[in-house]
Amino acid sequence: MELSEKSLYNLFLLASSGAALASKADWPLISRYFNGAADMAGANLKQAPSDDSDKVVLEKLIVKIERAAKDKGRQEAVKRSIGRFYDFGARLVADYGKDSYARVISIFDNDYPLALKHINSPPLVIFVAGAKFDPRSDNFAVVGTRAPSAYSEAICGRITPELVHAGYNIVSGMALGIDSCAHSCALNNNGSTFAVLATGFDVIYPGQNRRLYGQILRHGAIITEYMPGEGPQKQNFIYRNRIITGLSCATLVCGAGFKSGALISANYAFEQSREVFAITGDGYRADLKGCHELIKKNIAKLVLNGADILNDIRREKSIKISKSSGAARPERIVKKCGGRDEATGLLGFERYEKEPLSDEEKKVILMIEELSVNCDAPASLESLSERAAGDIKVSRLLSIISGLELKGAITALPGKRYEING
Repeated sequence: MELSEKSLYNLFLLASSGAALASKADWPLISRYFNGAADMAGANLKQAPSDDSDKVVLEKLIVKIERAAKDKGRQEAVKRSIGRFYDFGARLVADYGKDSYARVISIFDNDYPLALKHINSPPLVIFVAGAKFDPRSDNFAVVGTRAPSAYSEAICGRITPELVHAGYNIVSGMALGIDSCAHSCALNNNGSTFAVLATGFDVIYPGQNRRLYGQILRHGAIITEYMPGEGPQKQNFIYRNRIITGLSCATLVCGAGFKSGALISANYAFEQSREVFAITGDGYRADLKGCHELIKKNIAKLVLNGADILNDIRREKSIKISKSSGAARPERIVKKCGGRDEATGLLGFERYEKEPLSDEEKKVILMIEELSVNCDAPASLESLSERAAGDIKVSRLLSIISGLELKGAITALPGKRYEING
């Protein structure tokens, strides 16, 4: 379906606003108050908020969208990105044929994946490129370390084809290591695969995966919530993990260090009430320490081969979404696992109160808290830099902030703003 110039602009504006993450709006609330993307972009509500909690979320959502709409720099960025969207679409057809094309899909559209709608903070808009995008495909996420041992890579190479032959589309993040292994295994076994990027879909990152990127365009799809032309930013790699697991009925962690992005994916899957599986091996292997922690905390089930997974899950059962809330509840994991002890919660490093912070980290946490209260808004990097001047160098401040993100102590929001978790 061809979109009008105004409709396309509205979708790009929503994508650029960062409203989904900042407001934590879920699909039940969105569908209750908006008829479509145009209404959301224009802040036209179907009805007045029914309760205070809805009102708070709607205010955050609308404020973010209105700020984006009034920001001259954002308007120009949207226009440039639309131009890149058209250019990239034309190159796709020229290089890969008419079956490979680019599209932009809003959360209101029928071809927006249903499972993705029902996660916390679903992307309002996704950009998709490739020949084999099917919003109704049975998806299975395979994630892991960027520096796997030969053992972890071999296990990935053994289990992923079994999932493909069982009819699953493989979803991963196109990073080096296990992600690349999972995508390649799917392609080499005549399967399809989705790569979820933390950049615009026309930006190949890492560059070493240029050939793999082209193969995925031919035999799968590239998916992202970021506008064409957007380059890699550290926090975006964390946020995109919720999409990898949100698209999928289950996630396999095929190798992960104790502080690995793959563990963030596992925690997202756990929160989304999706099954989590992890491989195991010798206790001294650094790239399996995170997997062992997932298994010890009953977040993940131990698997040795594809049969362990396929015997545990039933493909004919669709993902059950709570009708009372768009966010799937972690408690349901225990019910689905049948007979397992109650899960002990998210990994310790994802919950900063469980892991001691250094004095510098405590100081930055206090700064974020003070600035957020004084400004009645998430603390910006600029204000933090000014507040820390004389005590902490900017380069050191950035390092501390990154560490706090990985520990789950803070969340980075669009516009280089930060809020405390918990």
